[in-house]
Amino acid sequence: MVALTAMFLSAGQANAAATTALIADNPVDACNGSNHYGVGHSCAFQQSQGFCENNACGNLICVPH
Repeated sequence: MVALTAMFLSAGQANAAATTALIADNPVDACNGSNHYGVGHSCAFQQSQGFCENNACGNLICVPH
């Protein structure tokens, strides 16, 4: 029983780590990189969530709600 409990705890920790890795670190990475989001797409990063928009420089960034 103890071994079974330890196995499930380990699996839960690995799953939580994988989920955390999917959230971008900053507003630029939230709309760029492997996700290929466009203007108007919902996005999220470590501090907030919002929608992808082009900034004054033309860079696609996640603008918080």
